[in-house]
Order: sequence, then C-alpha cells, then structure tokens
Amino acid sequence: MSLDASDYKFKLPDFEHPSLLFVLEDGLKNLIGVPLFYKPYIKSYGLKGNERVLDFGCGGGVGSRCLAGYLKRGGRLTCLDISHYWVEKAKKRLARYANVECRVGDIRELDIAVASFDVVSIFHVLHDIPPAERQATVQALSQVLKAGGRVFVREPTRKSHGMAVGEIRRLFAAAGLSETEYRETKSEYMGRYEKLG
Repeated sequence: MSLDASDYKFKLPDFEHPSLLFVLEDGLKNLIGVPLFYKPYIKSYGLKGNERVLDFGCGGGVGSRCLAGYLKRGGRLTCLDISHYWVEKAKKRLARYANVECRVGDIRELDIAVASFDVVSIFHVLHDIPPAERQATVQALSQVLKAGGRVFVREPTRKSHGMAVGEIRRLFAAAGLSETEYRETKSEYMGRYEKLG
C-alpha cells in the first residue's frame, strides 16, 4: 500500500530554540556521524571539486564540512538555513574554509541569482517544511540550479517523522527536475535529480 502525504504527521520544529536532545544529537553527529554517515554519502555525489554547491538546510554545518572538503579545486559552498541559531553554529564549524558562505533566510525570499549552482544538497530538510510551502520551496531551489545541475535529496520516510516518497517525486517533477537515480530503505529515501535543459 502506497502512503500519501496526508498519512504523515507534521509538527513544525522550533529551530531557533532547539531542545537539549536536538543539540546533543547535533554534537553526536559532529563527532561520529561525519566518517560513518555523511562522508560516504557525500562522496557518492561524485564532485569534481570545482562546483558551486548549495547546502540547503545546512543546520549546524556537520554535512557542510564534508561538502567543503570536496570543493578544493575552486569550488564554492553556500550554506543556507532559516535558523540564526544553527547558522551561527555552522559558521564556527566552517570558519577555516575560505570558500564557504553561510546565509540565513528563506530560499524563496533571498536574492540569489537564477542558475547559480551546479549542485543542491538537501539532507533531512524537506519534511520539516510546512506541507503547503514545499512546492514553492522546491521550485525556488530549481530556479537557482543551472541547466544540467544536480540535486541530491535524502529524507526520512517514517509516518511519525518524514514524508512520502511519492510526495518527494511529485514536488521535484513539478519543478522541472528529473529523477535519475534513487534508493529506498524502510525509513529513508535517497534520490538524485537533474534539471533538464
């Protein structure tokens, strides 16, 4: 049986005032999550090192640090999150990288040039966006992506905390992005999309 978006629970997190558990989880991800979780996944992007990459929903910058490490041939990384709290944490973690910019704001409202990124990385972010705002958000991400650019999306799919794979596919297809590769587990979806012409 296929689950629809309406089968999923949604609760808007307070990213400006995260719970102690959320802060501890971030610290744990920073200590052991990088080599075990983030690095192998980001390596699968196949970055050459000269790309302009948007880390959408960068949080505290744990995954961003891995991305920055792969951009050593003139590449640039823009880390974006709606939370001042988490962007400040990301800035501290990424301070040693000269090719990284951290920004706070909503992708739909920021002044970001059309077709300015080769790659967009989305790691456990879309399910935390209110359902009514998801399509406009994905559309805005598509607009800042170059033709032929790629989006890597990884989302939880549990009904209690996640979103339906069918919804993810519909959001990206409606924004002109074509799924070129995917993998699903019982609790997670990993997809690769490309912006056509």
